[in-house]
Amino acid sequence: MKTLVELQDIKVRRGAFTLDIPSWTLQEGHILGLVGPNAAGKSTLLELLAGFLPADSGRVSVVGKTPVSNVEEVRSQVGFMNDTYPLPNMRIGSLLKMVSGYYKTWDTGLVETLLKRFEVDPGQATHTLSKGQGTRLRLILAMAFQPRLLILDEPATGLDLAGRRELLRTVLEFVKGPNKSVIISSHMLGDLERIADTLLVLDRGHIVKQGNTQELVGDERTLEEALLLWGAAGTNHSQAA
Repeated sequence: MKTLVELQDIKVRRGAFTLDIPSWTLQEGHILGLVGPNAAGKSTLLELLAGFLPADSGRVSVVGKTPVSNVEEVRSQVGFMNDTYPLPNMRIGSLLKMVSGYYKTWDTGLVETLLKRFEVDPGQATHTLSKGQGTRLRLILAMAFQPRLLILDEPATGLDLAGRRELLRTVLEFVKGPNKSVIISSHMLGDLERIADTLLVLDRGHIVKQGNTQELVGDERTLEEALLLWGAAGTNHSQAA
């Protein structure tokens, strides 16, 4: 089993905030839940892994490469999605066709399956999409090329219960593929409890807990209760993100 992500002595400074991670790795075949209160550093970490910002110090390795120095190689193997990722104003079908040209691993069959599953109309223009429809399209774009690492930052935004169930089902199916892992940051703690086999808990830029979900949380409490116990729930623990 190979290592997909490895961080050593990482510091990322954003104003008065510093993300400080001495050491962390993620192996193939895992669904990792990234949790913690607001301003814990979750989005900063995900943007670091995706190559959207550099570390001020330390070593970042994603699929064996440094993201900011090997942008094309990393992004050809790493799918990234958040609810603010911009969508060009065009027909969905045209957008998918355009983006497919950038990826040798683009999976047309998977795209067709996800379009039906998420009830996304290829003939619809992106500027007419609702919040939930935009979320579904961004998920399809992130998964369509069968990345080795799928990074999802609040992927359930705008989704109703049925949409969230389809999302969880899709993520579980995705990670069954060889050599794949998923990182999900979400305030839907119940959803993460159902599918995340490992956890990384951040607070104020530091790792509070990491490891197997079952071993960390146990059977006697929920993930939300565990965050409270660890002091990593913030002032609004039910919306920890």
